[in-house]
Amino acid sequence: MKQDFGFETRRMRKDSDGTVLHEILRWSSEELYRYIQREMETNPLLKMREDFKREMDEAFGARFPVDMDEWFQDACDDDDIDNVDAERECRRKYQNMAYNGITLQEHLMSQLKAMDISTDDERIAAFIIENLDENGYLPVSKHEIAAILKADRDRVSRMLRLVQTLDPPGVGARSLRECLLIQLSQMGKATPLIKTIILEHLKDMAHNRLGVISRKTGIPLEEVQRIRDLIRSLEPKPGRWFASLREERYIVPDVVVKRIGEEYHVFVLEHAAPRLRINRMYLNLLQKPYLDKDVSEYIAGKLNSALGLIKAVEQRRIALNKVAMSIVSRQKEFLDGGPRYLRPLTMQMVADDCSMHVSAISWVVEGKYIQTPHGIFKLKCFLINF
Repeated sequence: MKQDFGFETRRMRKDSDGTVLHEILRWSSEELYRYIQREMETNPLLKMREDFKREMDEAFGARFPVDMDEWFQDACDDDDIDNVDAERECRRKYQNMAYNGITLQEHLMSQLKAMDISTDDERIAAFIIENLDENGYLPVSKHEIAAILKADRDRVSRMLRLVQTLDPPGVGARSLRECLLIQLSQMGKATPLIKTIILEHLKDMAHNRLGVISRKTGIPLEEVQRIRDLIRSLEPKPGRWFASLREERYIVPDVVVKRIGEEYHVFVLEHAAPRLRINRMYLNLLQKPYLDKDVSEYIAGKLNSALGLIKAVEQRRIALNKVAMSIVSRQKEFLDGGPRYLRPLTMQMVADDCSMHVSAISWVVEGKYIQTPHGIFKLKCFLINF
């Protein structure tokens, strides 16, 4: 049985479009939902109940990816874009990381402090960082910064470019277009063609007018679709995942323990393992005999990716339920009397109960919370050797 779990972990390298099962297991519910939202943006076969999406937005403060129309409402329309060093590659692509309790300014300043730059340069860069808005954009012009700090404008430009190389990619931009171009440059994908589409056809892209872009540019529709998917995989608001001093951050439990009669029962909440569906419209389309081969292959590929993700999320739900049931069954005294009755519990004991590897137990409890009659606790708080 333990070997079976390991087999499923290896299979997920193919089943969920590159995301292995252990990643799905170890993510917090918020991280998982962010990932699903981004997958839904590029995979039309994935669906989620609208009422559940609204509940998730309320639970996590509506800090999830917005559609492209909203991008234009939130970003300024300044086209004064500095060139970003094309030879510099981003160390890693931003992938829905949760910076719990850390503000964007704190995260950026920690990177700036590690750089070997002069005191004057650091003063300018720090000023830029301190004036970024909650989405990571710079609402102050270089002219204003130079005037306020009585600094040379060229030096301000250099420090702005420096800030724009920091993590998360796209930070320090003054417009949506600049934010996207910074990310693409760091990925090594800012080709002349993609730059043209972002600079001249982004509104058509936002409204999914792909045919219009194809006619105007002479680019095949399939290539326009590929570029659309690439652009939608980028982060339009690189600063929004960080903590804000103006916000209260609430803990949303993943599992709830309820006493029914004399027994305690475990309930895995839906946001901890969202119920995803396949868009049947595309399944029906796949059965059409006249369907173009390229379109058929595209839909089939997206279908396999969607099924892999659905399978991985369901495995997460089952594993989380097993682990929570093990903990509850071994901690009845705690549930009856409170924290002073907490019993020593090892990961190996839980692993034996669940017929899972110890490493899988550590993935499951990481970042997960359980609501008990005595309050909300981290799942790992119940394990003495975590």
